[in-house]
Amino acid sequence: MWKPHARLLAPDFRVTACDLPGHGTLAASRFTLDGAVAQVRAALQEAATATGRPVVLAGMSLGGFAALATTAAHPELVAGLLLNNSTAQPRGVAARLYRNAGRLMRWAGEERAARLNAALFRKLLPKESAEAVLAGGLSMRGFSEAVDELPRHDFIAMARRCTVPLQIVNCRGDRLLTADERAFLEAARSAGSAAELTHVKGTHILALTDPEGFTRILRSGYDRLTGGAAKA
Repeated sequence: MWKPHARLLAPDFRVTACDLPGHGTLAASRFTLDGAVAQVRAALQEAATATGRPVVLAGMSLGGFAALATTAAHPELVAGLLLNNSTAQPRGVAARLYRNAGRLMRWAGEERAARLNAALFRKLLPKESAEAVLAGGLSMRGFSEAVDELPRHDFIAMARRCTVPLQIVNCRGDRLLTADERAFLEAARSAGSAAELTHVKGTHILALTDPEGFTRILRSGYDRLTGGAAKA
């Protein structure tokens, strides 16, 4: 899903995008948060080795939760963190809605649910975004595993261990996965993070519906997190 953004950033940045368990090349693996952290940690280490510099980490939705968990566990690997639409403790109404969606996908069956989602992506997304998502592969099982796994973890507590600079960029059209944004912001600030919260127009999938606009958010977030330092 990050191919359009990587293309737009390529003249100025070295971009590393990793698959999480249950997704893309790791679709056969069961999703766990520990497994996701291991993948992000490996990507950070690879990027740091290649560039010789600490790495700015960005994630949206599930990737944002994985990025926060990795930063809390391995702050020494992260120069700054940008989160998009991943500042809700996944419990209560939000968790029930996503779990119900997961049950619906299981009821529909992997192949049928994937076909329906593929048709929806082609209808709603720009061609390049749709092709990038579909090329990576759609795993309905991975989605179901993720919505079962996330409520077992306290992400606000993880934000209290986020000591690196943090940019929270949330979309006004996403009320579910931004519901606790203030609690996340204050938790990070209590840890000493120079944390900031910004709101932009868009929905939960802004990164997919407007890759050029989201790339501008990434560029701006990078500059705020690093003060315009060398790009990696």
